[in-house]
Amino acid sequence: MTSVMDERLRRALALLDNRIDPDIEQSFPEIEERILAQALENVELAERRLREIQELVGDTALALSK
Repeated sequence: MTSVMDERLRRALALLDNRIDPDIEQSFPEIEERILAQALENVELAERRLREIQELVGDTALALSK
């Protein structure tokens, strides 16, 4: 059971490019919590970047699709 969990944690960390923000590491005691917090942080960052990209090229992309 432990080896299955270890493999799952390794895979989850790999999906995060084996990087966890130092602030997250200090804020959460368990590795599972750190992984989930980092994944959420990554999603929030991606959403902010997407909104910014849409503001920059949104109208252009719509015009090009026609």
